[in-house]
Amino acid sequence: MPAPKKHRDKKTVARKEGGNHIRQVEPLTVADVECPRCQSRFHCNAANIEQCQCWGVGLESQDFAYLQQLGFSAEETGCLCRNCLLDIKKQVRNSS
Repeated sequence: MPAPKKHRDKKTVARKEGGNHIRQVEPLTVADVECPRCQSRFHCNAANIEQCQCWGVGLESQDFAYLQQLGFSAEETGCLCRNCLLDIKKQVRNSS
């Protein structure tokens, strides 16, 4: 399998860690990636989230909790494709 194509953007994410300390993390990227849930390929545009395929899905706290129960997190497994995100929302809504 070929490595994902990544394009660096000048934007970076800063995370606050206790007090006023801010830690710089990796620059946000644009990449062709594989969904860790369904293995479909998609274009992730974290560098410009409004242009990303996930924009507008609107996951809520219970959706994130369900994803974590399944072992998925953006930090550890990467982004999921739009179809999987919408399916997760549907599963959570139907289980309530």
